[in-house]
Amino acid sequence: MSNKYLPITITMQVAKDFEGKAMPSLTMRPPTTNDVIIAQQQATRVLPDGSKYIDEAESEAQLFANLTGTTREFIGALEFYDYSQLGKAYDCFLLPLPQYVGKCALLFPGSAEASPLESSEPSPSLNSTIG
Repeated sequence: MSNKYLPITITMQVAKDFEGKAMPSLTMRPPTTNDVIIAQQQATRVLPDGSKYIDEAESEAQLFANLTGTTREFIGALEFYDYSQLGKAYDCFLLPLPQYVGKCALLFPGSAEASPLESSEPSPSLNSTIG
């Protein structure tokens, strides 16, 4: 098996309905650069003077909806604790593979069962992984 980022399953504290189905957990797939660009485009706002800015909170919500296969409205209806767990999962994807594996295993143990990293190199200590 090649080393790669795998989707992360996030158990929700408060299940929400999506398309008529209770969602006790969400699975976030690894982001691509295009995912980030599209979310930023969707969150670009034009001011009365014609200048533009990116609404960072809106961009993040759009991105999380895309990465979980849900909608912006669904993401906005999540309890904030559950939303913050999505942020932690996303942050795992920003780490190099060895740290991703360690942090993912620590924060999302259910996702660690399919650990993508098989290496003979010593793994980093938890202190350097948690940072």
